[in-house]
Amino acid sequence: MKDKTLTRTPRSVASRPRVVQTAGGFELAGLHAPQFRGVDLADQCRAAFEEAVTLLEPHDLTLRDVSRIVCHIADADEFPASFPVFRQFFPTTSPGMTMMWLKDAPSSVPKITVDLIINVPEEEDMDVAAGF
Repeated sequence: MKDKTLTRTPRSVASRPRVVQTAGGFELAGLHAPQFRGVDLADQCRAAFEEAVTLLEPHDLTLRDVSRIVCHIADADEFPASFPVFRQFFPTTSPGMTMMWLKDAPSSVPKITVDLIINVPEEEDMDVAAGF
């Protein structure tokens, strides 16, 4: 009899980022630099945010709409080098941020992968905020 053990296929780093509509808004999951081998973390971060701008545009959203950022990083020592990139893409807003360090991550994965969460208020909430 064949062994029917289920195995999980690891998520491919070549997978494309995706925009997912959630109950409260949108999530951009798996943003990373398309070419990351030999590229420093700051440049990988920049490429991820440039991709986000392109993916948000068809939904009439911008990075100003982002309420939370989740960063999966492979090298905690390099992460501070990305701070100017965050300031470049978020000059007037300060979304909440969660950083997850992928300790002992293999070199075959990007140094940074970003998920962006966008909360879209319901019309009722918008009417209250506008004073109606």
